[in-house]
Amino acid sequence: MPQSVKTVLTINSVIMIALFMLGFQIYMNWQSEYFLAYLSAAVIGGLFFCQMVMMYKGHKFWNMLRAIIYVMALLVALFFVASLADLFTLVGFFKCLGSFVLAFYLLGLRGYLNSKGFLEYFGKAG
Repeated sequence: MPQSVKTVLTINSVIMIALFMLGFQIYMNWQSEYFLAYLSAAVIGGLFFCQMVMMYKGHKFWNMLRAIIYVMALLVALFFVASLADLFTLVGFFKCLGSFVLAFYLLGLRGYLNSKGFLEYFGKAG
């Protein structure tokens, strides 16, 4: 397994743990931001699917994985736009910054899935 794949798997694991803790905190506090909890669950599920496809080289799921990551990036970008109303508070600023960085990471991950190095590891490049 190449070092770049290990790095992506590690970053995905850290993001999934952080989103799980964020979603659990929202659930425990009974706040009204259920959209953030659903977003966290969707991104955790998508990144878990990404982990499985990358670890087990699921050739049949490669195209679907790219589409799922793109949809997750669109959802996170939607949350970024929705959280712009709270931009000038400290919590709102960190929500905006986190969703902005996560959206660009997901777009970069989708680009990495199309790269020559990953396709050679995946067995798709000839």
